Amino acid sequence: MDYSQGDLVSHIHWVLAKPAVPGWEDIRQTVSGHTFYYIYSGKGVFRRGEKDDIVEGGTLAYLRPGMSLYMKSSDTHPIRMTMMLFDCAMLRKVGNGWDPLKPVEQLQLPFLMHFHKDGMRRIGSLFHEAESEWVPGDPGSEARVKSVWYRLIQELHESAEAEWSKGQEEGLAVVLRRFKEKLDRGFASELRISELAAKSGFSPVYIRRTFTARFGCSPKEYLDRLRNEHAVRRLQYTGDSVTDIARVCGYQDVYQFSKAFKKRNGLSPTEYRRKQRTDS
Repeated sequence: MDYSQGDLVSHIHWVLAKPAVPGWEDIRQTVSGHTFYYIYSGKGVFRRGEKDDIVEGGTLAYLRPGMSLYMKSSDTHPIRMTMMLFDCAMLRKVGNGWDPLKPVEQLQLPFLMHFHKDGMRRIGSLFHEAESEWVPGDPGSEARVKSVWYRLIQELHESAEAEWSKGQEEGLAVVLRRFKEKLDRGFASELRISELAAKSGFSPVYIRRTFTARFGCSPKEYLDRLRNEHAVRRLQYTGDSVTDIARVCGYQDVYQFSKAFKKRNGLSPTEYRRKQRTDS
């Protein structure tokens, strides 16, 4: 599921510190939620199915709901780690109301992330904080741990994005960024995405595929969303006519604008504006 970090909400079920005991073995007991395991020190093996991954200090493992995991600690360098079990969902504000809560089936994070120096310090500090604050059944404690979760989610997504960029061909990363900037800045003009893609030096099919992998939707869907977001705000916060809003938001005519707007928002532009003013 595509999601915005700003729309995520969470419920923390459990935070557990696992002491460094030589040679311990365990399996992931609860698979109905999301789980983070952060390893402060030591070495061991995490096994998913037939695949063994060597893990050590500075490693974070993320398991989506349903994933099984076998864990074994080294006899000579036992693993010391903290587990965080949680559920999360997307809650989006729409106008003066809220969309229904949508559970997030999988965060946009890899199974294993490796941190060094400053990264280890930041991530380790957050898990230490969650570990020290966790008191189950205490609303104040749970709120504090939830605030740690939000900071942790931001750190992990930023790290995953940086790692993604490193793993991509540098030229492609630059092309995708510039391609998106052209959509961001030129949304009001009559853009032809296939022509923009062709000018990038890569095939349009490749640009569409890599753009979707990077930003969670196709270039056309991104442009449609962007135009709609600009239109929503102009309807809500200005007195501009529907015709003028259609023009400055990149639609060919009022008919195309009204049809696209109603399909995405469930109301015509005029009905949406009237509802916003009635509800405010």
